[in-house]
Amino acid sequence: MASKTASTGITIVSKVDAQGYVFHLVQGWQENGKWQRKRFKDRKKAETFAAELRVQLENQGRAQRMVLSPLSDDQHEEALAAFDRLGSTYTLTDAVTFFLRHHRPPEFTIRLGDAITLYIDDKEHDGLRPRSLKAIASVLSQFLTAADNPWVHESTAGQVEAFLRGLRARNGTDRATKKTWNNYRNELNAFFSWCVIPDKPSNRPFSFENPVSGIRVFAARQVREQQGDTPITTNPEKVLRLFSVLSRWRQGVMIPPFAMLYFSGIRPEELKRMASRRSALVNLKTSTITVPANVSKTRHDRQVSIAPNLAEWLEAFPGSLLPKNYDRLAKMVRKHFELTHDEPRHSFISYHVALHRSIGDAALQAGNSESIVKRHYLNVHPREDGEKFFRIGHDRVRRRAMFRQSRGQTEASLRVI
Repeated sequence: MASKTASTGITIVSKVDAQGYVFHLVQGWQENGKWQRKRFKDRKKAETFAAELRVQLENQGRAQRMVLSPLSDDQHEEALAAFDRLGSTYTLTDAVTFFLRHHRPPEFTIRLGDAITLYIDDKEHDGLRPRSLKAIASVLSQFLTAADNPWVHESTAGQVEAFLRGLRARNGTDRATKKTWNNYRNELNAFFSWCVIPDKPSNRPFSFENPVSGIRVFAARQVREQQGDTPITTNPEKVLRLFSVLSRWRQGVMIPPFAMLYFSGIRPEELKRMASRRSALVNLKTSTITVPANVSKTRHDRQVSIAPNLAEWLEAFPGSLLPKNYDRLAKMVRKHFELTHDEPRHSFISYHVALHRSIGDAALQAGNSESIVKRHYLNVHPREDGEKFFRIGHDRVRRRAMFRQSRGQTEASLRVI
């Protein structure tokens, strides 16, 4: 006798063959327009196969496997929808890992802007200089605006990458340099590294992952290739004109700062920090300028020898190293003479090496490494230009700059502008 197990479309028919053995036929579905059936010796296998077929038909042809799972029907459907959206690009595990890395909230959640405020305050307590704090705050505030102040734990590598790629040069059109990319990336990396460090007083961590860690860093070689190895310097004749003008402009208030910048190689930031201590740090009797660690960019003490022409300018103009409204006035001078920010310092080091042919001495006075001095300043100018540069003195009678007499010269050979 044959028996049937009825179902919508799919049926199982049990029969006995000629040898007296019972077998089971699963039937009732089509493939390529033809009706199909399959024979099983075992009833349970037939029922399992039939069940799989029924699920396939109910899910409009979706390939299925009968798997025991603790998931509910709704959870199964949600998982299937997730697989459909991910396609073959990512696995479900990849998606979950990414989400938990960037969206799993820590015990304490905080907006990016509030975290930046705490970070700047922490750095200020560490003794970071105001200029450094200002630079850090500038980078982080720009990123804050670009990212629209998200929760810290929801900040992603994609946001950081987009921000860095959006940086522009001063003209607002060209891409920022590789050096600028590295500088901005380093500041963001330092901030997010701080955010993931556990710290009870500040309720950290604010996030479990640093989104900057995987962002590229340009190698020093790549930065140098883009920058070029030759620094911008001022030729002696232009320096002569500059000091002639400054000698008569506003009673010469800008002579002391520019004399220090050009003839001692002091960095502009160092000059600002030592301005109120002129009498203690600038000693004309011993011909030395002391740059303490708390003034120096490198945080190391150094001494700079006062060249005779620098001593002449400082004696002729004993005013403040940093006159009132210095930033505004210095900007006017640089704009008029088309000077870059570090051009005076580059000039000092280049002409010092040209005149004295000593990389080591130039490095000591400038506060640079010998390798930097050799790479950027060696053979930039001939010795004759070095001599002319350090002979630029002050003509008190004419209130102008002049090339002082060198050995072998006569007064008649002096050129006055």
